Amino acid sequence: MNQSPCIQPPVNLLDYAASFQLTDKTFNSLLYRPPQSFRDNLAVEITGFDRAVVEIVSQLRPPSLREFDQIPMRSPDLIRQVKLMAPYLASKSVVFLGDHDGTSLLLGLMSKGQACPSPKSMLLLDFDERLLVAANELAHEYGFSDILKTDLYNVFDPVPSKLFGQFDWFYTNPPYGCRNQGESARLFIARCCEFAHSQNSKGCIILPDDENRPWTNTAMDATSKFLHQHNWTIDEKLNQMHQYQLDDDQELASSVILVKRSSCSSSESPPVSYAGRRVDFDEIPHFYGLTVKPPYPRYIKGDGSKSYWSES
Repeated sequence: MNQSPCIQPPVNLLDYAASFQLTDKTFNSLLYRPPQSFRDNLAVEITGFDRAVVEIVSQLRPPSLREFDQIPMRSPDLIRQVKLMAPYLASKSVVFLGDHDGTSLLLGLMSKGQACPSPKSMLLLDFDERLLVAANELAHEYGFSDILKTDLYNVFDPVPSKLFGQFDWFYTNPPYGCRNQGESARLFIARCCEFAHSQNSKGCIILPDDENRPWTNTAMDATSKFLHQHNWTIDEKLNQMHQYQLDDDQELASSVILVKRSSCSSSESPPVSYAGRRVDFDEIPHFYGLTVKPPYPRYIKGDGSKSYWSES
C-alpha cells in the first residue's frame, strides 16, 4: 500500500483520556451498565475527549468521492452512533463493510481512550485503499492495531472463502440506492450476511426511512422483505438518527437498524442475491448513479488513481 504523510499523534490517548472526569456514561465508571436497548442510552454525553478524537478521524479521512457515495456522517452523530453501538460490539468480532464515515476508527480511538468498551477484533473492508492506509497508520500511532485489520474488497466480488461465516457482527452504512429501490444497499447487506456466523450473528445497518422522501420508504420495504426472506429479523430500529455532509439534501437523515439471524431458518428461503458470485459486468451500471460511466473502478488506489474492472 502507498504511504500517506506521517501522522504525529498530538498526545498519548490514555493520558489525554485521564484528564477528563469519568462519568456514569464512561466505560471505566463503576456505575456503567451496558444499555438494554438503544432507547436506554439515547442521551449520550459528548465530552471534550469525544470531540478531540472525532476531529482526528475527520482530518485523516481521505477526500470524499461523491460519485461513489462517500458522504461522511456529521461528527456529533458519528460520536453518538459509536457510543450507542460500543456496548453491543464489546468483545465481539466485527466486520465493517465500507466505512468512509470512520466508525471503526472512532471506535478504536474511543475504546483505547477508555471512553467505551472495545470489540475483540475489527476487520475493515473497503474498495478505497486511501482509507485503509489512513486506518492502518491511525491504528498504529494510537495503539489499537492489535484489534483492527484492513483489506481491499469490492462488493462486486464474491466474499473470500477465508472470511465466509467468520464474524459475530457486521456493520454497514451502504450506498442507499435512491435510483434502484435500495438494491445497492441490499448488495452490501447480502455480502454482510455471508460474512456473519451461521448462528447467533447480528448486524447494524444504517439506512434512511423518511416519510417525506417516498423513495426511502420503498427501499426500506424492499429491504425489510429481503431480510425476512433470508432469515434475519429486525431487533430494533430508530429513525432520524444521523445527518450527513451532503450539500444537496442536508436534511436527509438515516436510521439505525439492528438485525439478528433467526434461529428458525426455513428450507424454503430463496438463495441470497449474488451469493457466491461476482456481480456481472453488465449488472454493474445498475448499482451506480448517472455520473459514473465505464470503465468501472474495482479499487481506488492509495494515490487516488483507479484500477479498473475488465470486461472479461
